[in-house]
Amino acid sequence: MKVHVLDANALYRFLTGGPGADTVNRLFKEARDAEQPLRMSVINWGEVHYTIAKAEGFAETARIMNRVKLLPLAILDAGEVVTAKAAQFKAGHGLPYADCFAAATTAKDDVLVTSDAKDFKKIPGLRILPLPEHKTKN
Repeated sequence: MKVHVLDANALYRFLTGGPGADTVNRLFKEARDAEQPLRMSVINWGEVHYTIAKAEGFAETARIMNRVKLLPLAILDAGEVVTAKAAQFKAGHGLPYADCFAAATTAKDDVLVTSDAKDFKKIPGLRILPLPEHKTKN
């Protein structure tokens, strides 16, 4: 089974029922059945946390993030090696810094789950499972 790495918007969409939530839900079910959790950088987990906190407040955020702990999801620390790799992606490809941690957490044979596929395609060799892109209002 492929290992899937979630960026912040993949988990956020799952939690809020946004576009692509069904895909992430399927991946969680497959991860549970295979006893192989999905992965996510602690930096991207923090992005989800603060995005929910801004919209819902701290009490609701605590409730939601406690539910996240029940998912087959491994939250990976951003140690020196991952942080250096993320910094290289930022300097070399101009991605938003937190997104660089999602890419840096994704090993060679892993698949990154994101709606920002066009940004991540700047990184050669990165395997991507695209979710529907963000809709912009005119």
